[in-house]
Amino acid sequence: MLQSIRIFILAFMLLSTLHVNAIVLPVDISDLFACISEDEDSKEIVDCYIDLARQYRHINKDSSLLFCDRAYDISKRIGYAEGQCDALYRKCQTLDYMGENKMALQYNQACLNIADSIGDSLRMAKAYFKMAGLLNESASNQMELEYYHKALRIFRQRKDTSALISVYNGIGNFYKDVAIYDSSAYYYHKSIYLCEQIGRTAPLGRIIGNLGMVYSNLENYNNAEKYLLLSLEHGLRNNDINDLPMVYSRLGVVSFMLDKNDEALGYYELAESASIAAGNMNSLNEVYVNRAQLYKNLGRYDEALPLLKEALGYYRTQDYAEGMIAIWINMGWIYAQKQMTTKAFAYYDSAIILAEENMDLRNLKGIYGDMYLLYSDLGKHKEALNAYIEYQQISDSIYTLEKTVLINELLLKYEKEKDQLHILSLENENLEKLRQRNVLLFVASIVVLMAILLVFFFIYKGRKNRIISRQKIRQLEEEKKHMAARFLVEGEEKERKRVALELHDNLGVLLSATKMQFTEIRDKSPENEVLIKKASKFLEQASKDVRKISHNLMPGLLTKLGLFEALEDLFENLDEIEGLEAIIDIVGSRERIEENKEIMIYRMVQEMANNTLKYAEANNIDLTIIVDAEELNISYADNGKGFDVEEMINKKTMGLQSIQSRVKFLDGLFKIDSSQGVGTVFRICIPLEPGHCLPDS
Repeated sequence: MLQSIRIFILAFMLLSTLHVNAIVLPVDISDLFACISEDEDSKEIVDCYIDLARQYRHINKDSSLLFCDRAYDISKRIGYAEGQCDALYRKCQTLDYMGENKMALQYNQACLNIADSIGDSLRMAKAYFKMAGLLNESASNQMELEYYHKALRIFRQRKDTSALISVYNGIGNFYKDVAIYDSSAYYYHKSIYLCEQIGRTAPLGRIIGNLGMVYSNLENYNNAEKYLLLSLEHGLRNNDINDLPMVYSRLGVVSFMLDKNDEALGYYELAESASIAAGNMNSLNEVYVNRAQLYKNLGRYDEALPLLKEALGYYRTQDYAEGMIAIWINMGWIYAQKQMTTKAFAYYDSAIILAEENMDLRNLKGIYGDMYLLYSDLGKHKEALNAYIEYQQISDSIYTLEKTVLINELLLKYEKEKDQLHILSLENENLEKLRQRNVLLFVASIVVLMAILLVFFFIYKGRKNRIISRQKIRQLEEEKKHMAARFLVEGEEKERKRVALELHDNLGVLLSATKMQFTEIRDKSPENEVLIKKASKFLEQASKDVRKISHNLMPGLLTKLGLFEALEDLFENLDEIEGLEAIIDIVGSRERIEENKEIMIYRMVQEMANNTLKYAEANNIDLTIIVDAEELNISYADNGKGFDVEEMINKKTMGLQSIQSRVKFLDGLFKIDSSQGVGTVFRICIPLEPGHCLPDS
């Protein structure tokens, strides 16, 4: 199969190269050149320059940049802000394609500033999305997710499905990079689902390939290979020359991990050809490093070194510290194996300097470990000792937590083994007693034997009955507790509804009537007008407070229009809070469900939002509700300061207990993912039909 793929891609590359070398400008490009030849500056000429820049990005990058600059200058001269914004955005894309990440960030920020100043939401959303992608490339992911969600909010409002596909894929990439693989897979699947919904096949290969990398990171290489081959199939079908290098390179890594070295080399050769054809230097040098790693493991050092040196030269031009460190370590190790110790130490020293500058402790540990072994082989025991001390100190600082966990696991294992030995000893003692008893029984008469057997039978039967009775009692107690909790929750909601009606129908009416009386008194007693106006103002405020309390106790939208409209109203109110962005996404049927369930679910979301506002210090809330015929799934996430889940559950806080009791009341499932500094995610499954949302489902 690999040979067939290789023949196909080489033929494809040849045809692509012939096409580029013999390229004839299409009619639309000729028309664009005719357009820009006009003397008078206009918006149409600006748009032509921008379109030329887009089309020339893959043909001649310098020409693309020149067209962008020309479009920007004309736009500035004629006061065409949209043209300035588009020219900056197009230049950012070309620079990013050239690997100039820092300059691309600057031009994208300038584009965003102009779009913001003219209130152009679509251009702002495109710039937000591009900014998130650029921050991902520069490893500055603190703001990356925030930019993705800003773009997501605008594209949702515009119902731009194609853009949503790209944003969901980007968020999936973010979670993959920070090793939150369940969330990563969730967003990849959302993106794939939308592609299938609108029949858009072009990005499917890339997204499926990303899903394959999630499995690769989880070390599930068989599934990784399956999804990557599916991604390759889509890429070849769509002639996607820009994504093919990445797919081949990933397949090479997975084949290497599966000990398929010949296949890995084949994939790397295809990745190299595809990278050259696409002009993708980042991918090409990544292939060089992966291929060199394979040669190194196979002991083919002379073939590995030129590839590493080639990649090192490129990484130096890009100031890519992580890549340079990895290459220097590999080169140091190879030269050590070739007995060229002076060069080996020189490369190790270079790696140490750069790793210390970047606080790269894991690579530092590996370097000192290699140097310790090399010094030991050379008989330089003092230097070996110093290297080992450094290695040990770094190891201690990195693995303190891992050691603690390991020790606890070993202690637990020891205790289990001790318990098992104790149980085994007791079983042996019991067996010995049983053997002695059997000897006595055989000596005794048949009557005594029958009597003893009858006694044992009744004892066993009585014990079994007691066990069954205790199980029934425990079951009845659990049912009683569950019913008590159910009645308590139902009673609480009924009381809320009653109090809300009392406040609205009785106290509200009474306050309104009192206000009318004061108005009548004011007309009859002009001398007390000031006091009466003041009292009327207090009454009006009291009426507003009563209405607000009544709405909080039982929102009118919830009873009149249902759960989903009430939640959207709640999130609209939250979104109006300064410094807070609240996003709600409801997928599936919006038909009303049982009123009791609607109230319970609304209270849960209300409680989660209250917790975020009170304690989380978050600036973003994202609620996703997925409804199908059998169950309703809730995913509530904020980017607040998070908390220790185990500690919070042990504290038995009122908020969490309230949510747990309602989920239990509805026979649902409840899970919290949170830790200090990374926000909180609540996942809740509520069954709409019996037999769903079970613990093992």
